[in-house]
Amino acid sequence: MSIRSRGALLVAALLSLAASPLAAQKVAFVNTQRILQEMPARAQAEAQMRGALEALQGRQQVMVDSLNGLIASFERDSASLSQADKVTRFQTLQAYDARYRDTLEVLEQESQQAQAAAMQPLFDQIRVALDDIRAADNFTMILDLSREGSPVVAFDRNLDISDRVLTRIRATAAPATPARPGAAPAQRPAQTPAATPPAQRPAPQGPVSQPTGVRRP
Repeated sequence: MSIRSRGALLVAALLSLAASPLAAQKVAFVNTQRILQEMPARAQAEAQMRGALEALQGRQQVMVDSLNGLIASFERDSASLSQADKVTRFQTLQAYDARYRDTLEVLEQESQQAQAAAMQPLFDQIRVALDDIRAADNFTMILDLSREGSPVVAFDRNLDISDRVLTRIRATAAPATPARPGAAPAQRPAQTPAATPPAQRPAPQGPVSQPTGVRRP
């Protein structure tokens, strides 16, 4: 759903609230960006994300080094190669170059998947906390002020329940108290990771003068 569509739905919902009996209207606000920044599992998630991205970058670097080595070798040996050998070596370069470009696409997709895997548990924690608070306080609606295109331009700060959401999340993520001697060990609630910005696809450095059609990564 586009930002414009989400904004239209939110405006429609607010208009519906305005038309309903005043006693039934109970709205709260949150800032999910702030909540994500302050969640206790964020540091753990960032470490998880760095590990995943470093592994992907390592795979990319192997191909970069190999391709650069093939290009350097071709340029070094070109003067002494026969025309047939030049054609063969050039075709090898082209094939590896195409494989490298395809691998970049795969690595970018895997990077996005790794980010989603780290982000989703955080969203799940926020959703559970919001559902619990909404049900406990009988809120009609909880709006996210951090969403791009939000039609909310002013509101009562007392209706911002971001601190309550963080308190609930921190409580569920807190370590269990030590068990008494002889008692069964209490299970520690699982912490969930946070996401980091998507890894950007590295830009090629430009074509080499020889051979034409193969780029250094």
